[in-house]
Amino acid sequence: MHRQSRFIILVSVLLIMSCNNIGNQFRGKETVNASWKKIPDSWIKKATQFTYKKPDTTLLSEFAKFIKPDTLNNPHAMHVDPDYGFVFNIVRADLDGDGNDELLCLQGWDVSSPSLCVFKQVNNNWYLIYMEEIDTFYNSPTLYIANNYSRNKTFYLRRVYDHGSGIYIDGYSFYKLTNNHVYKCLDIINDAHIYGWGLYLNQSVKSTFEFDGDSDDDLSVDYTYNFFPGSIYKSDCPWCAHEDLPLINGEENMDYVYNNKEHKYKLDIPKYENKADDLTAEKIACFADFGNDSLFVKAFRRHIDTTLKIGTPLQKKILRKYLSLVDKNKTVITQ
Repeated sequence: MHRQSRFIILVSVLLIMSCNNIGNQFRGKETVNASWKKIPDSWIKKATQFTYKKPDTTLLSEFAKFIKPDTLNNPHAMHVDPDYGFVFNIVRADLDGDGNDELLCLQGWDVSSPSLCVFKQVNNNWYLIYMEEIDTFYNSPTLYIANNYSRNKTFYLRRVYDHGSGIYIDGYSFYKLTNNHVYKCLDIINDAHIYGWGLYLNQSVKSTFEFDGDSDDDLSVDYTYNFFPGSIYKSDCPWCAHEDLPLINGEENMDYVYNNKEHKYKLDIPKYENKADDLTAEKIACFADFGNDSLFVKAFRRHIDTTLKIGTPLQKKILRKYLSLVDKNKTVITQ
């Protein structure tokens, strides 16, 4: 009798375990996007065990074969040094809160144009689910992962858009992995300035940011900006600028709150913030858009009018001449 009872209990347990296993398999079956590239486990293993001790282009060469007909940009294909300027940097983290790690990777034959790659394991197979070429200058982008208030962790990178004598632009791009899809959520300027270059109006913009939401997925960005005359006097050299004579300037903290439906960090401006010198989305769009004077005048019109009323005589004089020139041309040049 006791043996029979133990047998019945054992069979019941096995049946329950079997049903649970079938249920888990059924629930765990995910749809594979036809655009994804299947990546062999052997490559994933070698990538995660990369030692960073010596140059090795094997992983890049193998990856390039897996993604055909897509390619990795290789401006040095004919270079005598096969290891010249390549980049491979990988990090693993649970980006979407499903309990399994994904792989983030910056890889490419050239540090100035690597690809941002996101790998995810679906149905026990690894796939490349996202790839974006990141154009930058001199050095590869810097990749970060934020511990923001969300199960879907924000990852982001910093890159240099432009760099030269009297000109510089760099910024951050933010991403999320949601339901096996990578979304670009926001781009912000980190540092942008131009001095001279024949433009009547120069600018300097800097920002800092932090993820500061205690109950929201919130990105707080502090902008400091200054629009000032370029080489406007006959005695000025082509690269001269007058940063100490601000025409329009300010500093303001702006909040970007994540919108789950749009998969974007959206600028959140309280209705009571409507003063002439308050920042708006239109004003922020002028940052690093060098020479777009018609856009600047449209976005900052109220701020400009305020300066024309209460500014110094020199500010008023320069702004009036600038506005008259903008009426004739979208871009005001001095050379």
